[in-house]
Amino acid sequence: MANKKESSRSRTALAIVLVSASFLSAFLLAVFSQRGSDFWVASIDMAPGHQIVTGDVNLHHLDLDSSSPIYLGKNEDPLGLIVNIKVIPGQILSTQNVSSSSNSIAASAVPISIRTVDLPDGIQIGEAVDIYWVIDSQSGEVPVDPVLILGGVTLLNIDTKSKNFGTDISLTVSIEETQVPRLLGATTHGRLVIVRSHV
Repeated sequence: MANKKESSRSRTALAIVLVSASFLSAFLLAVFSQRGSDFWVASIDMAPGHQIVTGDVNLHHLDLDSSSPIYLGKNEDPLGLIVNIKVIPGQILSTQNVSSSSNSIAASAVPISIRTVDLPDGIQIGEAVDIYWVIDSQSGEVPVDPVLILGGVTLLNIDTKSKNFGTDISLTVSIEETQVPRLLGATTHGRLVIVRSHV
């Protein structure tokens, strides 16, 4: 009889310990699941210059620790902001990658035509590129050094259809309004060469 009582007591003690442990683990899970905050995450592809509208972004609960101040949180309204770089779905919106329309520099989308060989392979829309002006020297002429026309401009569009036929390629770049005459002036003589800003 004594053995049965001791066995019953040990089972009761074990049951109490297990129940307490389950309550403790549930409490800890609830506490740790509340860590982090809600941040705005892109739900679609957005090119530079895109103005964020409803449906472009969604809130996600994330634990970003010390890096959280550089991202747009729930208390910040992203609608109406302008994207400065190419953004892909699932990317957290950074305060450095968006700006308000009132503070952004007026930009223009400028079409240019270049030779197929003057465009790097694999270049993609949204990349930052440098545009050089090159003069092909004729026989007997003194060579002219290439001139950097614009640096770090955003590539908005590439007409890849013409590339298949080996002809000129049509590009659209985003530049400051004040730089439009400089770029268009460079197209009247010589040729333009596109160079990747970062490789």
